[in-house]
Amino acid sequence: MRKLNLAALLFGAAIGAVTGGKLVKKVWLEKCRKQKKEGAASRHEGELLYNLLKLKQEGVRLSEYFTGHNLQSAAVLGMGREGRYLLEELIEEKEISAVYGVEADYLGSVHESLLVYRLGEDKLPPADCLAVCDLNETAEKAAIAQKEFAGTIVTLEEVIDWLMDRHGIRKWRGQSTSGRPAK
Repeated sequence: MRKLNLAALLFGAAIGAVTGGKLVKKVWLEKCRKQKKEGAASRHEGELLYNLLKLKQEGVRLSEYFTGHNLQSAAVLGMGREGRYLLEELIEEKEISAVYGVEADYLGSVHESLLVYRLGEDKLPPADCLAVCDLNETAEKAAIAQKEFAGTIVTLEEVIDWLMDRHGIRKWRGQSTSGRPAK
């Protein structure tokens, strides 16, 4: 009887160790995947901000994209740092009308001078274009906006890429932007 209890105890301990090991592995893999996704998002954000800085240093107006595509009014989806920057630049440049902001995630967002609508809850007023400035889940948010917005939908990245190509400014993709060859 004692040997049977000892065998059952050892068997239970072995099963517990295997199950615990699998659980630890699952948690560890989820953590690694999350860190990898966050790292990629951070690198993407860094590249985008670098490219915005290069455009600013070269004196390129962001409204040039919109006027170049015959767009007279723009709304901005994403009221975070990048969306607010685009709105402020368009308001300051006065070449096109920045008409309102749209937010999908942070429903309490407000702007000093423009109305901010909630994607999926408020009816969006007409505008020529909706610029998606949300850096996370951009494609998903653009797809949702497509159902509610009748005008052209562009991403901030498309705007930046078009302006950089038009002005011959090298994009930063994690490499040197120098014209000098690598050693």
